[in-house]
Amino acid sequence: MSGGEGLKSPRLSVVIACTHSSRDLAPVLSALRNQAGADSVEVIVADGSGDMAVDYARLQGEGVVTLRFAQGTPLPVLWGAGIHASHGALIAILDDCSVPDRQWVSSILAAHESSDLVIGGAVEPSPQRSLVDWAAYFCEYGQFMLPLSGGVVSELPGNNIAFKRAALGRGAAFVEPEFWKTYWCRTLQHEGVQLRSTPAMRVYDRKSYRLVPFLIRRYHHGRCFAGMRRTQLSPVMRGLYTVGTPVLPCLFLWRIAGPIMQKRRYLSEFMLSLPISILAVVSWSWGECCGYLAGPGRSCEWIR
Repeated sequence: MSGGEGLKSPRLSVVIACTHSSRDLAPVLSALRNQAGADSVEVIVADGSGDMAVDYARLQGEGVVTLRFAQGTPLPVLWGAGIHASHGALIAILDDCSVPDRQWVSSILAAHESSDLVIGGAVEPSPQRSLVDWAAYFCEYGQFMLPLSGGVVSELPGNNIAFKRAALGRGAAFVEPEFWKTYWCRTLQHEGVQLRSTPAMRVYDRKSYRLVPFLIRRYHHGRCFAGMRRTQLSPVMRGLYTVGTPVLPCLFLWRIAGPIMQKRRYLSEFMLSLPISILAVVSWSWGECCGYLAGPGRSCEWIR
């Protein structure tokens, strides 16, 4: 791993948003150090954890570029700053709870030998998870669980995506100063850019939650999503989306359950955590309703 100053033109810049602690960050950095081709990788940590135990001097001595932010800084701000500070021809996005497997860097480099601009991969669950953690995983990343078919897809995970720098010329409003993956990818799709998935590009999700904070987080994420979308809709469409929010829990549960039933993995964990997943989709749906009615409020500050 090398910092931007040590590499005139790194092949790949890895931007890691740290919102939890140095304890979560350590396995991610360790996994990157052991990658094949790590010498051609620039690593940038945008830290908004407020964790005083983060040893910036040691990280910089290891070639890691560190950017410090106030505790609670939202993920899009951290990612946007990291992207702005990067130098690589390719840029990959991680968070401090997403540990890449041993072939992650080489998989990114191999996938980007193609002309595709934006490529994402699989998100696998880490072992020994609570039922709340399982529900969170299924709600947020279940569709990206292995086995994963490679090819053109409609969505990519925000914690395992890599793109060519040339792609940043499109949808600039969703890149700087804040990187909003969902809206950026949608802008690219509207311009005819295809999103591609490769199962070889894998990370392992290690996020852990308590029930009430998780449900509050889902509400704010839903309200932020709808509040941002609201600005792009006519009054008539805003009204239609608002009226339609009561059906969202059923739609979301269908989307969550479909891939799990098809892949036949973690079925017992899914069934045991299903009541929590139901609460989560209801919380998100209520957030969407509020977002369409009143805008995002301060909910986008909870994207972390």
